[in-house]
Amino acid sequence: MFVLNSIRIVLAVCGPIWNNRRSNDTNNVRMEADGSRWPQQHAETIENELSLKPNSLVFLNDFEAVGYCLAGQVDSQANELCKSSKSILLHQSPSADAVDPQAPVACLGAGTGLGACFLTPVGSGRYEVHASEAGMTDTISPRSDEEWCLLKYLRLTQSFVEVEQLISGPAFVTMLKFYSEHLNQSLSSKLEHDLAQVSADDAPAIISQHAQGYHDSLCLRVVDTFLDMFGRALGTAAQTFLPYRGLFITGGILPKLAWRWQNNPDNLLLKSYLDQGEKMSEIVGRVPLFLIDDDDLGLKGCLYFMTSHND
Repeated sequence: MFVLNSIRIVLAVCGPIWNNRRSNDTNNVRMEADGSRWPQQHAETIENELSLKPNSLVFLNDFEAVGYCLAGQVDSQANELCKSSKSILLHQSPSADAVDPQAPVACLGAGTGLGACFLTPVGSGRYEVHASEAGMTDTISPRSDEEWCLLKYLRLTQSFVEVEQLISGPAFVTMLKFYSEHLNQSLSSKLEHDLAQVSADDAPAIISQHAQGYHDSLCLRVVDTFLDMFGRALGTAAQTFLPYRGLFITGGILPKLAWRWQNNPDNLLLKSYLDQGEKMSEIVGRVPLFLIDDDDLGLKGCLYFMTSHND
């Protein structure tokens, strides 16, 4: 039987975390109780309501939690429950035998948004995890007239366009609407019907299914644009963090698109990752790229955080 006062809780939530969401930090705004979200975010409020000891509840950014799972991957003393065994090497550095085990690690993951984190070594094979909001930056750089039109399309309704608006699930819907208008091509009746039957959250999966199963030209454009943009963003991350220990891809989208990029000599994701211009392509080529197909990375990261911060 657990004694409630001795339980230590780690919660991973989206958005920046200041001062572990203690209510004396003005950046942490109490959420209204509207029935769809937890009415309290402040750590000590939750501790009091659950009769927990002070400072026994820890908030992590959701991708910070993913980062702790990656930290567990390279920690020889970490419990195996904290690790993932579903890692796929997408690109190996030409100098694999000279990989620095003390180099940084970075991670990007596309799902409902574009998450990011990075890790720095602290010695003894362990890493410190740092949260990031890199997916919310205005870093879209068009390389063609069509991409300029896509950016202008996005800016019709907003002045600031985050990169995650092209590298996320919701981006599939946005790009489908753009290509339909830009190419003056109506959606097929089957695609329109299938999209009408699902929620906005499920629409990206329908678009992917029509690209794969029906070879729908608009849907294929959406998938290829996503892979291209994601590859470029990964190349940017490789230059930003120089993560010679590894750049990891997480999130639920890319594994579902394996039919388009895996075992494909025209792998847009990898080509765009490695094509970073004359000056930096060689540097990016030295950064090994991995895909982790595991829906429980955040949970495993919370467990690793708990077990590695037990002082």
